[in-house]
Amino acid sequence: AQNESGDQFADNIADEIQVELHDATGPYPIAGGPYTAALRTDGTAQLSVPASLNMDYFIVIRHRNSLETWNSSPVSFNGTTIVYDFTSAASQAFGNNLKQMSGVFVIYGGDVNQDGVVDSADMTPVDNDAAGYLSGYISTDVNGDGMVDTADITIIDNNSASYTGVIAP
Repeated sequence: AQNESGDQFADNIADEIQVELHDATGPYPIAGGPYTAALRTDGTAQLSVPASLNMDYFIVIRHRNSLETWNSSPVSFNGTTIVYDFTSAASQAFGNNLKQMSGVFVIYGGDVNQDGVVDSADMTPVDNDAAGYLSGYISTDVNGDGMVDTADITIIDNNSASYTGVIAP
Protein backbone atom coordinates (compact mmCIF):
# COMPACT_ATOMS: atom_id res chain seq x y z
CA ALA A 1 0.00 0.00 0.00
CA GLN A 2 1.18 3.45 -0.89
CA ASN A 3 0.53 6.88 0.56
CA GLU A 4 1.30 10.37 -0.78
CA SER A 5 5.06 9.90 -0.46
CA GLY A 6 5.59 6.19 -1.17
CA ASP A 7 5.30 2.98 0.82
CA GLN A 8 2.88 3.12 3.75
CA PHE A 9 4.73 0.31 5.52
CA ALA A 10 8.41 -0.59 5.75
CA ASP A 11 10.29 -3.56 4.36
CA ASN A 12 8.16 -6.29 2.77
CA ILE A 13 4.83 -5.28 4.34
CA ALA A 14 2.11 -4.74 1.73
CA ASP A 15 -0.73 -3.76 4.08
CA GLU A 16 -2.45 -4.68 7.32
CA ILE A 17 -5.36 -7.04 7.85
CA GLN A 18 -7.55 -7.84 10.81
CA VAL A 19 -7.94 -11.49 11.80
CA GLU A 20 -10.78 -12.78 13.96
CA LEU A 21 -11.45 -16.25 15.30
CA HIS A 22 -15.12 -17.22 15.46
CA ASP A 23 -16.68 -20.17 17.27
CA ALA A 24 -17.17 -23.25 15.11
CA THR A 25 -20.87 -23.47 15.96
CA GLY A 26 -23.69 -21.03 15.29
CA PRO A 27 -24.30 -18.24 15.81
CA TYR A 28 -20.48 -18.06 15.37
CA PRO A 29 -19.62 -15.36 17.93
CA ILE A 30 -16.15 -13.90 17.93
CA ALA A 31 -13.86 -15.90 20.23
CA GLY A 32 -10.57 -14.10 19.61
CA GLY A 33 -9.40 -10.85 18.11
CA PRO A 34 -9.56 -8.81 16.16
CA TYR A 35 -5.81 -9.14 15.77
CA THR A 36 -3.89 -6.83 13.47
CA ALA A 37 -1.47 -8.68 11.23
CA ALA A 38 1.05 -7.41 8.73
CA LEU A 39 0.27 -8.74 5.26
CA ARG A 40 3.58 -9.31 3.49
CA THR A 41 4.19 -8.71 -0.19
CA ASP A 42 4.36 -12.50 -0.70
CA GLY A 43 0.77 -12.78 0.56
CA THR A 44 1.59 -14.26 3.97
CA ALA A 45 0.63 -13.00 7.40
CA GLN A 46 1.67 -14.29 10.79
CA LEU A 47 0.22 -13.74 14.24
CA SER A 48 0.20 -15.19 17.71
CA VAL A 49 -2.99 -16.01 19.57
CA PRO A 50 -3.39 -16.82 23.25
CA ALA A 51 -2.83 -20.49 24.14
CA SER A 52 -6.27 -20.49 25.77
CA LEU A 53 -7.79 -20.38 22.26
CA ASN A 54 -7.28 -24.10 21.70
CA MET A 55 -10.53 -25.22 20.09
CA ASP A 56 -11.86 -25.22 16.52
CA TYR A 57 -12.51 -21.81 14.97
CA PHE A 58 -13.41 -20.13 11.72
CA ILE A 59 -10.69 -17.71 10.60
CA VAL A 60 -12.11 -14.40 9.37
CA ILE A 61 -10.01 -11.91 7.40
CA ARG A 62 -10.96 -8.24 7.24
CA HIS A 63 -9.26 -5.50 5.25
CA ARG A 64 -9.96 -1.77 5.04
CA ASN A 65 -11.53 -1.92 1.58
CA SER A 66 -12.05 -5.60 0.84
CA LEU A 67 -14.77 -8.13 1.58
CA GLU A 68 -14.74 -9.88 4.91
CA THR A 69 -13.70 -13.46 4.09
CA TRP A 70 -14.27 -16.60 6.17
CA ASN A 71 -12.24 -19.77 5.78
CA SER A 72 -14.13 -22.79 4.48
CA SER A 73 -14.52 -24.85 7.67
CA PRO A 74 -13.39 -24.68 11.29
CA VAL A 75 -9.67 -25.14 11.94
CA SER A 76 -8.27 -26.80 15.05
CA PHE A 77 -6.18 -24.44 17.15
CA ASN A 78 -5.14 -27.31 19.41
CA GLY A 79 -1.45 -27.13 18.53
CA THR A 80 1.54 -24.86 18.61
CA THR A 81 1.57 -23.82 14.94
CA ILE A 82 -1.44 -23.49 12.67
CA VAL A 83 -1.03 -22.82 8.97
CA TYR A 84 -3.92 -21.85 6.73
CA ASP A 85 -3.50 -20.94 3.06
CA PHE A 86 -6.33 -18.96 1.48
CA THR A 87 -4.36 -18.60 -1.78
CA SER A 88 -4.26 -22.24 -2.93
CA ALA A 89 -7.90 -22.71 -4.02
CA ALA A 90 -11.24 -20.93 -4.04
CA SER A 91 -12.50 -23.70 -1.76
CA GLN A 92 -10.25 -22.40 1.04
CA ALA A 93 -12.87 -19.68 1.66
CA PHE A 94 -16.43 -20.30 2.79
CA GLY A 95 -18.66 -20.46 -0.30
CA ASN A 96 -15.57 -20.39 -2.57
CA ASN A 97 -15.55 -16.61 -2.04
CA LEU A 98 -12.11 -15.90 -3.52
CA LYS A 99 -10.99 -14.52 -6.86
CA GLN A 100 -8.22 -16.10 -8.92
CA MET A 101 -5.53 -13.69 -10.05
CA SER A 102 -2.15 -14.62 -11.51
CA GLY A 103 -2.47 -18.24 -10.39
CA VAL A 104 -3.39 -17.55 -6.75
CA PHE A 105 -6.67 -16.90 -4.99
CA VAL A 106 -7.25 -13.55 -3.28
CA ILE A 107 -9.99 -11.83 -1.31
CA TYR A 108 -12.30 -9.52 -3.23
CA GLY A 109 -11.45 -5.83 -3.12
CA GLY A 110 -13.80 -2.89 -3.37
CA ASP A 111 -16.02 -3.02 -0.27
CA VAL A 112 -15.08 0.56 0.56
CA ASN A 113 -18.03 1.20 2.87
CA GLN A 114 -17.68 -2.20 4.60
CA ASP A 115 -21.34 -3.17 4.21
CA GLY A 116 -20.58 -6.70 3.01
CA VAL A 117 -21.15 -6.22 -0.74
CA VAL A 118 -19.22 -4.63 -3.58
CA ASP A 119 -21.73 -2.43 -5.38
CA SER A 120 -22.52 1.10 -6.54
CA ALA A 121 -22.55 2.32 -2.94
CA ASP A 122 -18.80 1.68 -2.94
CA MET A 123 -18.39 3.41 -6.28
CA THR A 124 -19.75 6.79 -5.16
CA PRO A 125 -17.10 7.62 -2.51
CA VAL A 126 -14.35 6.47 -4.85
CA ASP A 127 -15.72 8.56 -7.70
CA ASN A 128 -16.00 11.59 -5.39
CA ASP A 129 -12.44 11.18 -4.10
CA ALA A 130 -11.11 10.65 -7.63
CA ALA A 131 -12.81 13.89 -8.72
CA GLY A 132 -11.09 15.64 -5.80
CA TYR A 133 -7.68 14.15 -6.74
CA LEU A 134 -7.31 12.63 -3.27
CA SER A 135 -4.27 10.56 -2.50
CA GLY A 136 -2.83 8.72 0.47
CA TYR A 137 -3.48 5.62 2.50
CA ILE A 138 -7.27 5.88 2.39
CA SER A 139 -10.03 3.31 1.96
CA THR A 140 -11.12 4.68 -1.42
CA ASP A 141 -7.69 3.80 -2.85
CA VAL A 142 -8.80 0.26 -3.60
CA ASN A 143 -5.67 -0.86 -5.49
CA GLY A 144 -3.29 0.63 -2.90
CA ASP A 145 -1.21 2.78 -5.27
CA GLY A 146 -1.65 5.93 -3.19
CA MET A 147 -4.03 7.66 -5.63
CA VAL A 148 -7.79 7.47 -6.00
CA ASP A 149 -8.56 7.18 -9.70
CA THR A 150 -10.28 5.13 -12.40
CA ALA A 151 -8.12 2.09 -11.61
CA ASP A 152 -9.92 1.86 -8.26
CA ILE A 153 -13.30 2.32 -9.91
CA THR A 154 -12.48 -0.52 -12.32
CA ILE A 155 -11.91 -2.97 -9.46
CA ILE A 156 -15.25 -2.07 -7.90
CA ASP A 157 -17.03 -2.24 -11.25
CA ASN A 158 -15.59 -5.68 -12.08
CA ASN A 159 -16.31 -7.15 -8.66
CA SER A 160 -19.81 -5.65 -8.42
CA ALA A 161 -20.70 -7.09 -11.83
CA SER A 162 -20.21 -10.55 -10.25
CA TYR A 163 -22.62 -9.66 -7.39
CA THR A 164 -19.78 -10.12 -4.93
CA GLY A 165 -20.59 -10.13 -1.23
CA VAL A 166 -19.67 -11.72 2.08
CA ILE A 167 -20.44 -15.41 2.33
CA ALA A 168 -20.44 -16.62 5.92
CA PRO A 169 -21.81 -19.68 7.69
